[in-house]
Amino acid sequence: MVTPLDAVLGAAVQAGCLTRTEQERMLEQAEASRQQHRLSIWQMMVTIWGVLLDRNNADHGLGIALALYTRPQDFGLVGALVCQCESLLDGYSMVGRYSLLLHPDIAIHVIRHPRTVEVRYTLARPDPRVPKAILEAGQLWALTNLARLPKEALGAEVTPLCAEFACTTPRPGLWQAAEEVLGCPVRFGQKHFRILFDRTEMERQRELSPRPGRDYLEELARRMEAEVPVSASMAEQVARAVRERLGTPCMTIPQIASALGVSVRTLQRRLSAEGQSFRSLVDGVRRTEAERLLQAGQHTKGQISYRLGYAEQSVFARTLKRWATA
Repeated sequence: MVTPLDAVLGAAVQAGCLTRTEQERMLEQAEASRQQHRLSIWQMMVTIWGVLLDRNNADHGLGIALALYTRPQDFGLVGALVCQCESLLDGYSMVGRYSLLLHPDIAIHVIRHPRTVEVRYTLARPDPRVPKAILEAGQLWALTNLARLPKEALGAEVTPLCAEFACTTPRPGLWQAAEEVLGCPVRFGQKHFRILFDRTEMERQRELSPRPGRDYLEELARRMEAEVPVSASMAEQVARAVRERLGTPCMTIPQIASALGVSVRTLQRRLSAEGQSFRSLVDGVRRTEAERLLQAGQHTKGQISYRLGYAEQSVFARTLKRWATA
């Protein structure tokens, strides 16, 4: 099976950062380490990124540079599924649905705004032991690949409105070709790792011949996904999904359940088994964020109310009183 490890090393060869011989040797060493030390593919990815950065005397910008050389087939089953999709929105939703097969700790969310669609990439639990340059190289790699999806996977001549990265600007290097390749501004120092698209373009349907292979691939993806261990509880997953959607219309229980790949009934049953409820989790996430913003003192209560997704400031005011007496 093609893994993200194969994709990164294959792109490094295409970019001239590795030879074929070096690629094969690194894959052999990675497999030997996996068997000897029982490392996960994700732990091996950290090692590989470290080697690539050192070998090329590069910083996190190498993540963008290598992503400019990848192809859909480099991502195995998920890449094959995306190629079967009927629209860009469908394609990105598919990536988000099966992101667990790419990395167990990432979340890819599609958020619809009135005129745009936001594709947001989040690393849920960054390992503090991993050097910052390695973490950011992986994040830049992931988001740049997502930005290239329209043309590379779907053959659609659609370019993002912009690509935003929540990290510092890398040193000058191969990554600087990104704006020309992606056809959009690339911005650093932003709040989130995300791509923005025109909503009309995202929702436009493609003319496809019948593709019965999609059902088979989705069933295969579901079976593979079920075999991936997930360490986070359902309550943790829901809280994370709500936190990422604060201030958007995408915080309802059907939308959160869909994002987590379960039915509403399953979500409620699993939360109940953990002694939690959807309503209490949303309330807890809002309270934590409200306390943080109030303490910072940089926003009015009206602004905080809006950021937390309350329909009216009066509702937020009543909620503050309830929290104060709880």
